[in-house]
Amino acid sequence: MKQLFAYSFFLLFLTSCGQIFEVDADVQARQALWDLMEIQDKFYQENQRYATGHAEIEKYNLKYHSGIVYLEIESAGKDKYRAVSLPAESTTARVFAYDSDQGGFYEMAEDEVSRYVLGALRHIREEKHKKDLNELTGWILMGGMAFLGLRFFARHRSPENNTAIWAYILCLPAMGWAVALLGNIEADVVFTSAIAQATWVGMAMALLALALGSSWLMKNKKPPAPLISLLVCTLLISLLSAGVMGYMLTTFS
Repeated sequence: MKQLFAYSFFLLFLTSCGQIFEVDADVQARQALWDLMEIQDKFYQENQRYATGHAEIEKYNLKYHSGIVYLEIESAGKDKYRAVSLPAESTTARVFAYDSDQGGFYEMAEDEVSRYVLGALRHIREEKHKKDLNELTGWILMGGMAFLGLRFFARHRSPENNTAIWAYILCLPAMGWAVALLGNIEADVVFTSAIAQATWVGMAMALLALALGSSWLMKNKKPPAPLISLLVCTLLISLLSAGVMGYMLTTFS
């Protein structure tokens, strides 16, 4: 049971790790750079050097929206080149680069980003700090709820109470994903197939927790008072989480 809690929260913390929720402009900027990298490889095979500007690669029909994406070949030579790509009006301060001297494609760290994202960088960082603080608060609350679940498991573990405890366990990952969706999904965020699949799984867990909790309450006429409180919370959390995820699926997918 302890391992299950650990694995559940490991999965929940993944919503804060990596770039699961990406805005459309960032996705387009990264794709534009990947396309340029492929074209540079073709150009090198034909000319034994890399292209120094967009004019040299016109025949390869590199397509990207220049009003959304800023793409530049900063330097190029016989055996190496450097190119950068970022949204023309960045709201996330993400900059992508290809540099032969640095091992190829990479996403710039904050110290290098400041050279490319000007003006709005301070505002972007302030907004990111607020968002990170809100997420940290949420994870602290989630940790407290997990601890509460472990205490209930230790005190009330029995064959007749296991269903109620399992319902509570299942509602926690569902709630975590619902909170992540509320905090990150906006009009310009790409609702990818991975996000949609995770949302379907989360909604299934929420509905399963709702079904288990409801069936346990109907079967147990006089359950312990602490478990009644736990199950009421479980049902509310499951219902709200399923509602949030259902709304996201119908609105953005």
